[in-house]
Amino acid sequence: MPKDSTDDSSTAKDNIRPTLSERFRSLAFRRNNGASPQKSGAHVDLSVDQSPTHKPRNLPDLTHNHSERTDARSTAQLSLEIQVDPTSLRLGERFLDCLETDRPRVAKQVYESLVSSAADPEVLLENRLSSVCLLARLRCDSDGAIQVAAMPDTQGLAALLARTERSIKPLQLSNRHPSTEEAPPSRSGRSVVADKSNRSHSRSRTRSAIGEQSVEESIEQAPLLWMYNDHQDSPRDSPPPTSFSLTAYATGDPSVAAIDVSTWLDVILDVLDKGSDWEVYSYVLVHLPSQLANISLFVRHLAKMEKLHDLVTSQLQKNKIFEPPASTGLKKGDVALCLYHTLTVLIGYCEWWPLQKMTDMVHTFLVGISMWDRTARCCIHALTLCCHEIPKAVDRCLRLILTKMSQIISQSHLAIDVLEFLNHLARLPAAYPSVGEELQRTIFGICVGYLRNIRDTRDNGGESTHPRSSHRLSRVSGDSNLQPPSGRSTDTEKDLHEYVYTLAYNIITHWFLAISIEDRSKHVGWMAKNLAWKDRSGNEIVEEESQVTLDMMHRTAYLDLGETLRPPMDADDEGHMIKKTWLLGMSIVTIETNQTNGTTYITKRQASGTTFSVYRQAYQPLPSHHVGAGDQVNGGGKNSTARIFPSHVLLQLASTISPMPIPLQPIVLPENALTQRAISTFDRIDTVDGHKAGVIYVDSGQQEEQEILANTTASERFGTFLAGLGTEVQLQGATFNTQGLDRTTDMDGTHTFAWRDRVTEIVYHVPTLMPNDLAVDPRCTNKKRHIGNDFVNIIFNESGLPFRFGTFASAYNFVNIIITPETVRLPASTPSSHVEGVDAVTRDFFRVQVLWDSSFPESFPPATPKIVTASTLPGYVRQLVLNASVFCLLWSNRGGGEYVSSWRSRLREIRRLRERYMNTATSANEGYPGMGTAEDRGGARSYEDGDDWKGTFTMGGMAEEDHVLMSLDFTRWT
Repeated sequence: MPKDSTDDSSTAKDNIRPTLSERFRSLAFRRNNGASPQKSGAHVDLSVDQSPTHKPRNLPDLTHNHSERTDARSTAQLSLEIQVDPTSLRLGERFLDCLETDRPRVAKQVYESLVSSAADPEVLLENRLSSVCLLARLRCDSDGAIQVAAMPDTQGLAALLARTERSIKPLQLSNRHPSTEEAPPSRSGRSVVADKSNRSHSRSRTRSAIGEQSVEESIEQAPLLWMYNDHQDSPRDSPPPTSFSLTAYATGDPSVAAIDVSTWLDVILDVLDKGSDWEVYSYVLVHLPSQLANISLFVRHLAKMEKLHDLVTSQLQKNKIFEPPASTGLKKGDVALCLYHTLTVLIGYCEWWPLQKMTDMVHTFLVGISMWDRTARCCIHALTLCCHEIPKAVDRCLRLILTKMSQIISQSHLAIDVLEFLNHLARLPAAYPSVGEELQRTIFGICVGYLRNIRDTRDNGGESTHPRSSHRLSRVSGDSNLQPPSGRSTDTEKDLHEYVYTLAYNIITHWFLAISIEDRSKHVGWMAKNLAWKDRSGNEIVEEESQVTLDMMHRTAYLDLGETLRPPMDADDEGHMIKKTWLLGMSIVTIETNQTNGTTYITKRQASGTTFSVYRQAYQPLPSHHVGAGDQVNGGGKNSTARIFPSHVLLQLASTISPMPIPLQPIVLPENALTQRAISTFDRIDTVDGHKAGVIYVDSGQQEEQEILANTTASERFGTFLAGLGTEVQLQGATFNTQGLDRTTDMDGTHTFAWRDRVTEIVYHVPTLMPNDLAVDPRCTNKKRHIGNDFVNIIFNESGLPFRFGTFASAYNFVNIIITPETVRLPASTPSSHVEGVDAVTRDFFRVQVLWDSSFPESFPPATPKIVTASTLPGYVRQLVLNASVFCLLWSNRGGGEYVSSWRSRLREIRRLRERYMNTATSANEGYPGMGTAEDRGGARSYEDGDDWKGTFTMGGMAEEDHVLMSLDFTRWT
């Protein structure tokens, strides 16, 4: 989510019900003064409070004796308060009092009363809703100790259902259309959401009844009973601290009381299955994913969690979703999106479920890609997580997944999400062990399809050729509703196109390298055909990205070695080597030959990498009757000398007598300082794209930059995570790009962590590995100079407090990936799908959330938190970092520059050499008349790179039209 996503607007404030805190104060006021203060447009029915002996239906009688460590007066007082004030607001206040004053037995009874109130549809709606509000905020730590969340992270879904002050304004505008209006929901009794049998009749009567009423009248008739406003649904401004005497499960300690969380789960299942009043139903939809993310609270009730999984998947697959009242302006797709967020959190529980349930979950996400337009992004992101967490289920459905994604190429607002999914998948072979040639072609086809869309957009002056490509996510399109309401600029659209373009080429590269070497050549011809394209004028174009991608295929189609190392020369080579360098096509070829024995060292520099190899000329002894000529001497059938030049090796490897047209002829580079500097510059450009990211540990209670950066130690699980992110490497003498970390004096530490594949390298800046000198540098500015310049930072937050985006003040920190660990303790009997030897009693889970700078476009991947297991966390987060880093590199250059990959930089260096030395070749036959001057071309125009070439086929090859000599004379380029 963007860092400045707080709601400042007061839109429709007068049309919103008072917060539960206000209603609690109103009830207290009535109790003391016999009257209730009124709020404009927000009448509250307090008639149930008039009789002090009234009890809400189904609330348990708390007047019986209790075995608790508290005096009898506390229990009697609670019973009296419930009789005098049966509202759940008072129950909520009492529950918090019990937590604060350490009365767990009373708190447990109040919890049971809250559950009963939440479950009873006959309870006054405000009272029932207040019970649901408090129950939905319950959390527990790894020991089961009960907490009440201070501020649930539900703003995104609340905005989705128009329950934030910013999102209520679009709701008012949408309600101005009579066709979308509906009667206000009932405030008591049975739910209008659940009344499916009479829904159509009710809707018809409602439309005719409302007629042309204004939006203000409609909203007043259908007031909102809850809104997202930090502490709006708590009877206190701040919750009490964690209660260690009230737990979510029995501990065996007689001084500790345990609540039965399954009863609250029963209420959730009943609300989702049978429906409820829209106020209660919408509150559960919004807050359930956040509560389910607290796995410790529910992990001992796996049977009911399976029921929740089955219920949600069934409703989504069969489209049996409750439709919001028409007066809300919401659609079934909005409800579906909330349910998909719930299902995404349930991925964290999959390790305790059979494979078939995981497969059902994947199928359900597939349904959401096309069933409702607004759920597609959420489902694609969930499938991305499934690739890491349940790869076997993804493999089962991979054909369906790829087919579905190939069908939505025209929906270009999903391009980033689809391509990032493929980018994750390419690095997870466990998720595609059975992928065949057909599915590989499907993946390449998806990438080429997006490339064509972007090319068409560019060719049309920036205007998309697809009507939906300029789709702007609406108020109800998911996490993007946290973004500023203004439309994206043309420049922003261009930046997004560049990101899609870069992603598509990266995925082509990764998937080509993922193919077995026996099958790679089967895809080259089709890829070459589609990587070249024609503009509107019919000009053939092969862009730099296409050129370097084809270059990669050229290097790797029949070789799987990756980078090679220059072999050391033999002692016999000293003083006998001759070196020559050519531009051979779009490569730089250097040949060094030992004239005495023919040993040759070949260095071929290409855009996508450098290849070193050794060539040796084989000899056959001369026959005894052989008479030598020139340097050859008859010496008992042996050669006394065998001089070999680099040009001979080139001719053997790259040419025949067939005529070679000028465009294809190698260009000899002079052996001078200019050439040496150019080659040296080329060699300094990495063969992989370099990235960097900070990995920052936040210890308990820490919130400020200085204390966080001063950490030099961290927890064991941080160390485990760090080791999974990459490999520990020594900085001194490092031959790779350390991304600014010192390699000589250990001022940035002796080691860091890094990760690399054949395309990408990432170096991590880890403050805990860097030394402190607080006497000289109390603000840790040496660490900050690295962290402050990292576009992406990983925050491993064990502070127990929310992390603020602006903690590290910097103009360059665009993305923060927040990791919050949770250790779940399981009974020894809990089934585990982990390998033997892993502790089955405790399990680490991590909440991962992406926060990004407010300037980022709304199509950036969403901020919805994901629950990730310890084993998959490093790989999942690393790929998030790489995707975010690529985007940030493009975004940071949007002011006029451009981000150029390492391969493209190397290609440009080769092209500069070609431009400098083209048409400099002359024949070695200068002594012959008319062979060594510019006129030798016989009037033929000199060739320039990019010019069309016209020639004829002759002698089995190609030759310049009417100038066969220039094609046959190989001395021009040797």
